[in-house]
Amino acid sequence: MDSLVAANTKFCFDLLQEISKDDHHKNVFFSPLSLSAALGMVRLGARNESAHQIDEVLHFNEFSQDESKEPDPCLKSNKQKAESLNNESGLVSCYFGQLLSKLDRIKTDYTLSIANRLYGEQEFPICQEYLDGVIQFYHTTIESVDFRKNTENARQEINFWVECQSQGKIKELFSKDTINAETVLVLVNAVYFKAKWENYFDHENTVDAPFCLNENENKSVKMMTQKGLYRIGFIEEVKAQILEMRYTKGKLSMFVLLPSHSKDNLKALEELEGKITYENIVAWSSSENMSEESVVLSFPRFTLEDSYDLKSILQDMGITDIFDETRADLTGISPSPNLYLSKIIHKTFVEVDENGTQAAAATGAVVSERSLPSWVEFNANHPFLFFIRHNKTQTILFYGRVCSP
Repeated sequence: MDSLVAANTKFCFDLLQEISKDDHHKNVFFSPLSLSAALGMVRLGARNESAHQIDEVLHFNEFSQDESKEPDPCLKSNKQKAESLNNESGLVSCYFGQLLSKLDRIKTDYTLSIANRLYGEQEFPICQEYLDGVIQFYHTTIESVDFRKNTENARQEINFWVECQSQGKIKELFSKDTINAETVLVLVNAVYFKAKWENYFDHENTVDAPFCLNENENKSVKMMTQKGLYRIGFIEEVKAQILEMRYTKGKLSMFVLLPSHSKDNLKALEELEGKITYENIVAWSSSENMSEESVVLSFPRFTLEDSYDLKSILQDMGITDIFDETRADLTGISPSPNLYLSKIIHKTFVEVDENGTQAAAATGAVVSERSLPSWVEFNANHPFLFFIRHNKTQTILFYGRVCSP
């Protein structure tokens, strides 16, 4: 499963580069895990070049199948039952099944809604084998709708399902002009996340403070402040601090990458982004680079909401055939040779505020026992990057860039 986590992280940074290529100065927030799982679901039914392109772009083709290492239940079960699904997609799906099961187990302390679902035109018969695989590995299903004769009803059905899955935060995923009578297969992908901090911020300490885009441009933000013990480090090669803020019980953390303050903070952020790789993130967030220190922390309150029509983005990255009705090979989903993916929309919502849990508040009290502690300052009063990680599996659930809270 480690190879899936690595592949998802690499895809995360590739996607960031693609989303940012026309504008490095906008806020960004997306879920690489959710997108990878959604495309893994399509990969389960893709064949030939359509499958190969997904494997390349999502780094699924880099999976290690060295069985001399720890025995892998996916490799074992893959041999027995994945031949019919196609070997590579069987392995990918089995790993996703393991990972999503682990994430599902621990949702009592936070809200994480990953809404993945395929909606197919009812005239296309769906292979039972594919239906079984999607339910088993991706914990969802494919719904039959009438795009051709009842387009508006299909659109409303999809939007209502997403709104329910996202605690009402994501409305109107598909606007009226996005689905029409020619639509045959839609991949729905919506994510909602909210969690409580392990060390919560006191509302009384939140102040209006300037957020510096560059030396000539500031905006006023609600800045949360507190003192406490945090894992923190400095990354010399990119001149940036890295800080870990844990959520309740430490199962998830937000890592913040903050470039050193400069005349042009947006430019500094762009340079940092250019250096981010899977290997660097692993090294920068490791215990060798980060240690627990007494930190004076200032962090802005913010809400990010975003929507991406991923069809053109994924085409630019190299996934082209599944969107082309003359070249798509999705015969693992349906025997119909005319099936292709019409739309893939990714919509996200995240809210970051002071709230924490009373039960965990005592953790910060350890600080007062130190005599004359040497405080390290972490002041996120200029553009920064962040990612939210499931610590046990090292999976990046969300990735974001805050240029203007």
